[in-house]
Amino acid sequence: MEIVSVSFSGITFSEPATSITDIVLATICFILVARIKNNFNESFFNNAWRLFFLFTGLSTSLGSICHGFELMLPSGIFNFLWMCMNICSSISVFFALKATIKFSRPEDTVHTLLQALNIISLFIFTGLTIINNDFEIFKIHCAIALSLIFITHTIATFKSHVGSGSIVLGMLLSFLTVFIHSNKISINAWFDYKDISHVIMMFSLVLIYNGIYLMKENTKLSVYRMRVQE
Repeated sequence: MEIVSVSFSGITFSEPATSITDIVLATICFILVARIKNNFNESFFNNAWRLFFLFTGLSTSLGSICHGFELMLPSGIFNFLWMCMNICSSISVFFALKATIKFSRPEDTVHTLLQALNIISLFIFTGLTIINNDFEIFKIHCAIALSLIFITHTIATFKSHVGSGSIVLGMLLSFLTVFIHSNKISINAWFDYKDISHVIMMFSLVLIYNGIYLMKENTKLSVYRMRVQE
């Protein structure tokens, strides 16, 4: 699909809808970061999700620059910013998984192993991004993380854990964004698959935040709480 652009005062803005929706996404993320910092208790779980929103916001901020000025930026600067965007996205996934592992496992050997694997995965996907600088690499990392988070909170939802249902809905919308982006489902050149994905992501992030909010005072209860009660 062609790159659409508009010119204003001698400046050419490419993919205006994509850049604008990236800015809105970043704004939502930074608002949620502030809300978690100001309204939630300090905990490993809450702080990990706060960093998820922070790095998602940083990623979409960089994305707004890359998409908005793609036709004007020197290729070297564009590629560097694109790489930083993808790395920030992978870091955000790392923190979402970090929170999920904390939620799903008690402090035991398996918990430590899972956290180590999460760190190793981050290094692997970051390394691949540095070598290839391809957004498809992040999408693989994202799909793996979404699946694990979705499964964990689906189990917790069946165990009536407050807040997990909202996170599950957020993950379902995230799966939808991956599907739309991968299949390039677009309305037209001015509002394409990237823009549609960004709009859906806005709802997804709010749902995830709502789930965290509902469990913010009750994070000691995890997916395994029935086992603990027994």
